[in-house]
Amino acid sequence: MRFHAYIGPGLWLSYDNFASWQASLDRKLIFINVKCGILAFIVFLTDPTGPTIHKGSTLMDKAALAIADKCRNCALRIDDKLICAQMSPGELVELSAHSMPTNVDRKQPVAARLLDRNPIIAIVEGVIGLQHVLKDGRRSIAALYWRGDIVDLRRQGGRDTGTLVALTPARICSLSVDTYDKLVRENPDVQAVTWENMREQIHFAADHSVDLGKKSASERLAAYIFECRRRQMGGDVCETVDLALRRSDIADYMGLQPETVSRGLKELERHGFISLKGRSRVIIRNEPALRQLANGAPERATSA
Repeated sequence: MRFHAYIGPGLWLSYDNFASWQASLDRKLIFINVKCGILAFIVFLTDPTGPTIHKGSTLMDKAALAIADKCRNCALRIDDKLICAQMSPGELVELSAHSMPTNVDRKQPVAARLLDRNPIIAIVEGVIGLQHVLKDGRRSIAALYWRGDIVDLRRQGGRDTGTLVALTPARICSLSVDTYDKLVRENPDVQAVTWENMREQIHFAADHSVDLGKKSASERLAAYIFECRRRQMGGDVCETVDLALRRSDIADYMGLQPETVSRGLKELERHGFISLKGRSRVIIRNEPALRQLANGAPERATSA
C-alpha cells in the first residue's frame, strides 16, 4: 500500500509507509510522483517550515497541501470503510476546498446558515439527532446519525425536515452539494460507500418504526442496546456497550419517559440480561435472551 498527498495539478507526494514519510521529512526530502505514476525526482524543501516546494526552477503552489492538512486526522479519511478514504488525493483536495469542518456542543443545533450553504453533512465524531418539536413542546428524535453517516437535508417541496441537534459533543463536516454529487457520479468507490450508508439508514429507520409502533419498553431498550453496539467501534463483537445518549435523549428517541428508561434498564439487569456500568455503559450478560427480547419475544419467556 502506498500513501499519497496532493500538492498541485498532476503532482503527488508518494511514500511506501508512514514511517518512511516521517523519515523523508526529517531529511527534508520529498518524493514526488507525477500523475502517470512515474517516480520523477527528489526535491528539497527550501525552508524547514515548508512554505514552498520547488520543482526545478518552478515554484509549486503550497495551498493545496495546506487544504489537505485539515483532513489529516479526520476519521472520514483514516477509516477505510468511510467516504473520504475512497477518494484519490486530487478528489480529497477538491472536496476539502469546498467543505467546512465544525464542532457542535451537546444540545446545540447545527447552524441553519451552515445547512443553507451546504445541506449535506458527514458525521466525523459523536451522535447527531434529527429532532422535531411539537406545538405543545413535546420533543421527538426521529433518527440518530453516528460516525461515518452522510446526512442529506436537501428539501423537497419546502418540507420541514426537522432540526439536527448534537446529542453528544460532535464534529461534522458540511459538504459542497456540487462536489459531493460529482464524486458520487464519477467515483465508484465513493458511490458504493454512499449507497451502503443510505441503505443502512433506511434499515435503521424501518427497525425503529417497528420499535415505536409495536414493542414494549423493555423490548425497545433491548433493541436500542443492539443499535448502539452495531454503530460503535468493534461492532457486534463487543460485550460492553456505550449507550451514548443521556436518559432523556434515549427516551425521546424510543418514545418513552426518562423514568421508564431508567426503570427499564434496571429491570434488564435484574433479569440477568445486562449489567449496568455507571450511567452510560452496559455489559451484555445474556446475549441470546437479550436478542430475543429485542426481536419481540415476551420478557418472561426470555428470562426463564
